[in-house]
Amino acid sequence: MSKRFFDTTIWTQNKWFRKLRPEHKLFWAYLFTNCDAVGVWEEDLELASILIGYDYDMEQLLADLGDRVKIFSNRKKWWVVDFCNFQYGELVENNIHNKPHQSYISLLKKHRLWIDYTNSIHRDKEKEKEKDIEKEKEKEKRVETAAGTKAVNFFESFWSVYPRKVGKAPAKKSFEKIKMDQGLFDKILKAVEKQIGAG
Repeated sequence: MSKRFFDTTIWTQNKWFRKLRPEHKLFWAYLFTNCDAVGVWEEDLELASILIGYDYDMEQLLADLGDRVKIFSNRKKWWVVDFCNFQYGELVENNIHNKPHQSYISLLKKHRLWIDYTNSIHRDKEKEKEKDIEKEKEKEKRVETAAGTKAVNFFESFWSVYPRKVGKAPAKKSFEKIKMDQGLFDKILKAVEKQIGAG
């Protein structure tokens, strides 16, 4: 009896899965547990319907599964695209010492899916890079926002002690051009206090 990993967070953290109809969620679990070692299922929707207890409409099911499943061999076989990656990690062809991986690679080649598999890996890596770039941009935006907020707070503190309450907008603009830190701000406040004391 073969065993499979199944994502325990799929019910709560996978938005795609959460949006599926209940009968399609059951089918996804059925597909995952009834495919071969590389995620290929010999299409038998009639049997799946009998076992699950729901009469499936193939076109609706495929529309909901989207690009997570590839249909091939005259629609007689379905392939769960991310199956190998999820079950075994990335399969590397020239890693000849990993016998199980070599057997999965052979099976993918037998199904004529090896090129599709390698393409999906490259797409996933590109998506990861894009996610990392987006995360970096978000981080930079947060830092800029925090710096902007800090600059506004510095200015408001400065303005509260500044004796001449004229031209606040231009003063604020000038203030924001300065790369302000706590040390510089303390010096500015001392200078203002000194000016007030002298006047």
